[in-house]
Amino acid sequence: LGFAFPPLRERFEWLEDTLRFANEMWSQGSGTHGRFEGRHLVATHVINSPQSISRPRIPIMVGGGGERKTLRLVAQYADACNIFGRSPEFVRAKLAVLREHCERLGRPYDEIERTVLTSVNLDDEEADAVVERFGGLAAAGAQHIIFSVRGVADTTRLERIGAEVMAQLR
Repeated sequence: LGFAFPPLRERFEWLEDTLRFANEMWSQGSGTHGRFEGRHLVATHVINSPQSISRPRIPIMVGGGGERKTLRLVAQYADACNIFGRSPEFVRAKLAVLREHCERLGRPYDEIERTVLTSVNLDDEEADAVVERFGGLAAAGAQHIIFSVRGVADTTRLERIGAEVMAQLR
């Protein structure tokens, strides 16, 4: 589409600028707030109108599990994280890093909603195994599981998840 695709380091700098900007703008009342200047993002006439109905601001979720940058940005700016991973051990390790960032920044770890993104494929995994895996992710610290379903053009896959997996989770 012709958009610049800078190196990873610069993309993270842009992300941090955006998170700072969103937090500052959405945490203030409506009206004009002057200037914002980050490393890359500069806004010279910031107007917060219409104001969001969420207070103190719109919740922000950051997805990923990078231990040095992504999880630090979650601890510093976000209300929720979404870690990609299937195993409880992986999730537990990432959440331990998030907790360390929170402690270092003086942020209460429990303020952050912890979600995990995974997938479900009942062609490869029995429903009981999916439920057990989700339970393991919860035991590792996930509060919500967000999952994708492969091959949803075949709606019987969704019906099976409803009948075989979700029925056990209720």
